[in-house]
Order: sequence, then structure tokens, then C-alpha cells
Amino acid sequence: MAKGSIKVEDIKNEVIRYGNANPMALTPAVLSKEILLNQFAKPLSKVKGKYSFPSILMTNLLQAFSDKWTDFGTAQFNNKVAKNYHLKVNFGVNPYDIYGSWVEDLYEEEKTPDQMPISKYLVNMISEKITSELAIASIVSKYDPTQVGSDTPDLRKIMNGVDEVVNGIATDADNPGFLIPVDASLANDPIAKVNAFERGLPQGVPVKQILVPLELFFDYVEARETPANETVDYNAAYRKKTKYGRDLIGVPGLTKMIAWVDGNLFRIYDRKDNPAQIDDVQVQDYQMKIFIQFHLGYDFAVNQYVFIETSDALKKRGLNDAEQNALYYPNELTLTV
Repeated sequence: MAKGSIKVEDIKNEVIRYGNANPMALTPAVLSKEILLNQFAKPLSKVKGKYSFPSILMTNLLQAFSDKWTDFGTAQFNNKVAKNYHLKVNFGVNPYDIYGSWVEDLYEEEKTPDQMPISKYLVNMISEKITSELAIASIVSKYDPTQVGSDTPDLRKIMNGVDEVVNGIATDADNPGFLIPVDASLANDPIAKVNAFERGLPQGVPVKQILVPLELFFDYVEARETPANETVDYNAAYRKKTKYGRDLIGVPGLTKMIAWVDGNLFRIYDRKDNPAQIDDVQVQDYQMKIFIQFHLGYDFAVNQYVFIETSDALKKRGLNDAEQNALYYPNELTLTV
């Protein structure tokens, strides 16, 4: 292929046509199972910004019979407001930087746009990068509004990842999460630490998995089963189980153990803009600019059904609210405040 034969307008048109012909090409970028939370979060589409999760609970109704009308029992109405975040990709490619590289072989003038693999290569490259960055941000990011329009975007500040979401739930006085005290003295005993958290879960609630910091997961596996002179296979299915049969999942960047009632976690996104379709491709100053945008966030429908490790000696097991303890966990007779 001759030098100088790559034309920025040709590649731009090729990417546009490829995007039009493959509108779902970026689907894996946002909906990929490689993003850990997507494995557990229920999809909630058509949301831009805020979304309300209404819930209704009833207090106890039963009472001993008498022939006197005794009004007893009320309905409690609650509303959790969750949100997602408007994210974008502005990616520039200078085709002239391709000269002399192996990528140049992907562009051949004699081929039609649908035959040239460079467009597919660029879109797949962007898709894979979005996925890998969302896998990080969905856990560790803490939203900073000053990042909007920033010339130096910080992946750790574009949205509230699950660690920050849980931190907010743990300190929410009106809609508190269920705290499980784990004594700081267990820091060097990973098995006892995980067991203390699991045994602190309320009775009878459906919880399939416990998420733990990755370092704790490694320590737990090694401490529980370490065959002499054998390599530890951290991916072996049986090693990812707790002593009580739940899935134990190590998460990079997570700061505490967490769990939730099955079905309580949601992936909140806009179905029109998401999966992140290519919005536009422009050429300016010899550079091809690719524009992508979408809305995405993760949150729990009911805070009270989120279980959070705490080492705060002032906090007790439960919601730390007598009325809400009785309302949400009436069979947990030992919960106090």
C-alpha cells in the first residue's frame, strides 16, 4: 500500500457507514458481563438522571381475637431516589499517525468500506476500552461535578461506583442500610472475618453472593484451603464459596464487605442512547473525531436490604433504628439501638 493513500475523510465515512450498518456494535461496551456489577444488577432502561423506587411495607396486623374493634397496623410508604450519570467519549484519531504501522494494513483503497477492517478495528478498540474503564469506575468512582467539562477527566470521579453508593447508604439516617459489625481484631483472621459478616446477615433473607475486597478474598482462600506445595487456583468454583454456601466474590477497589437481597441492585441506563452508539464522526484539522454518549448508574432499590460491614464500635447490628428494625426485620428479635 502506498504512503499517503490513507484519507481522513474516507476513514470517517467508513466508520459512519460501519456504525449505521452495525448500530449495536458497542453493545458489549456498556452491557458486558465483564463489568462485574452487570452480572448481578437488574436492567432498568429509559432513565436519564433520576429515578424513583417506591416501596410499601405493612406493620404487623395479627392480634388476639376479641369482639371489640381494635385498629392495628399501618402501611409505610417509602421512596428511594436513584440516579445515573451522563457519560461521553470524545476520541480523536489522526490517520496520518497510522502511516508505517501494522494498522495501515487494515486500510486498502481498492476495497469498499464494508470490506475494510479498519472501521471494525477502531470500534472494537473503543468498545473494549469503555468496558475496561466502566469495570473500574462502577466500583471505585466518586462523582465530582467539577469534572463536567474538565480538560483532564478523571475516571475515578465520573460517577458514583458501588463503593461510594454503599458509603452513602451506611450514613443515611432516613433510609439506613443494615450494618453488620465486624470486630477490628479479626483483621488478621480472614476466615473469622468473613464468617462474622455472613453470620450477621438477617435470618431468612435471600442473599446469593457476598462481595469482599480482593485482598480479603485472596487471604480467605489461602487461609481456608492451601494444599501443601500446590498452586492455589483462585478461579476454582469450590474456592469461591463461603462456608455457608454463598458465592464469595473478590472485587478490586472495594473497601468493605457488602451483600444485598437478591434482585435489589439495578443497572440504570437510557435505552435510547445506550448501548453507547456512535453519535457523530467529524473531521477537523486532519483529525477524525468520534462522539459517543450514554447514561449509566448503579444503585439499590431499597437501602434497608443492603448489608454493610462496619468496624464502628458505636454501631449495632441492624438498621440502628428501632422502628425500621421492627418494620423490615420483625423476625430479628435481638436487634437493638
